[in-house]
Order: sequence, then C-alpha cells, then structure tokens
Amino acid sequence: MGAAISSTLSLGLTYCACTSASSICNACLGQTSANTTGRRRSVLLLVLSVLLALTFQYSLAPAILGDKNSWWNIVRKTPGVGKYVFKSWTNGCEGYLTENPEAAEEDAIEGDATDTLLSGPYGQCAGNAGVYRPTFFSFLFFVFAAVASYLRPALNREVWPAKYAVYLLLVVGSVFMGNHPWFLGIYLHLSRLGAMVFIVVQQIILIDLAYNWNDAWVGECHVVVLNKNAIFELFLVLFILCGCHY
Repeated sequence: MGAAISSTLSLGLTYCACTSASSICNACLGQTSANTTGRRRSVLLLVLSVLLALTFQYSLAPAILGDKNSWWNIVRKTPGVGKYVFKSWTNGCEGYLTENPEAAEEDAIEGDATDTLLSGPYGQCAGNAGVYRPTFFSFLFFVFAAVASYLRPALNREVWPAKYAVYLLLVVGSVFMGNHPWFLGIYLHLSRLGAMVFIVVQQIILIDLAYNWNDAWVGECHVVVLNKNAIFELFLVLFILCGCHY
C-alpha cells in the first residue's frame, strides 16, 4: 500500500515538474503566433551550444582525464562508468602518449593524471573531442530544422521546448559516445570544409559591407552642405582601425 502511494506521489510530482518546466520554456522562448519566427530561439540554442562546448573542453575533459580536484571523482568511482567514459573521450588520442601510454592511461582512469598529461597534446585532443560533441548535435539540429522548415514553415516557430529537450538529451548522451567515427572522423572533416566555406563567405560579406559603408559616407561628405558629423565619424573609424592594426 505504501509503495503504491509513493509511486502515485512520484508520478504526480513528476507531472507537475514537467508541466511547470514546459510552461517556463514557453514563456522564456517567446510566442508561437503566426507573426513570430524561430530566429531568437535558434540564436539562443546556438549560444547554448557554444557554452556547452566551452564547458566540455575546459571543465569536463580535464575531469574525465583524471583531475584530482574535479567533481568527476564521484562518477569515476562508479564501477564501469568512469573507465568507459574515459575510453570514449580518449579514443583516437593514444598517439599523443609517447612514454609508457598504458601506465599513463591507468593513472588517469584512477584519478592520478599528471599536469603534463592534462595540458599536453593528449589533454588537448580530449578537449577538442569535447567541443565536437555539442557542436556536432547543434549541426544536426539545424540541418534537420532547415529541412523541416522547408517542408512545413510553421515548424520554425513551434515546439521549441521539445527541441531544446531533445538537443540537451543528445548532448548528455554524447558524453558516453566514442570519438570515432562521428566526432574525430566524419564531423571533423565536415567542420573543416564548413569552416573554409564560412571564411570565404565572411570575407565576401565584409568586402561588400566596406564598399557600401564607403559609398554612404563619401556621399555624405560631398553634399552641398558639408556634413561635419560624417567626416568626424569617418576619421574616428579610420583611427580605430589603424590602432587595431598596429
């Protein structure tokens, strides 16, 4: 009888918590009327993915690699979990261990990693693998979101609490995924290609911005009535850019 009452109360509290969380997410993420879009919520998810990537690189990765002062010590002592996650995050990074790699890995698993291991190429490799996890799933999220919005435009502004929940669950699940083949294999090469395309497009946008800016300000400086404010702004930006260059 007591177990049944306890289960009922647990289910009721879980339902209330989920309903409250859904209401809070709907309030924070804005309206879903026909006059709104999902741009702000997309930017918020992108910012969240960047924050998670930094957290994974500079907090979670050193903790998994054996930082004695980290909170990961509690998880590390769980039978099977600590070693499994360690192997998942260091898969593909073994080549950076030059001296006695097996002993170094065993020390890291037990929480006795040296500073050289944490800050050297081995630690950097694991940290980079941490960055790839949330960014990989944000990449997948926006790809599927773009396809879904193309097929049904209303999806761009709907069910954002569920979208955030799915994304966060995938990121949490990525902690237990190995680096190969997705993170250090497929996604690494895709991100390099995407970065190259992004740099080229970014340079084109900056050049176009510079030409438009120049035409607008030069036109203001050559009007019949001399615009002193435009000249002042032009020289101010010129001196700032020259100062940044040197």
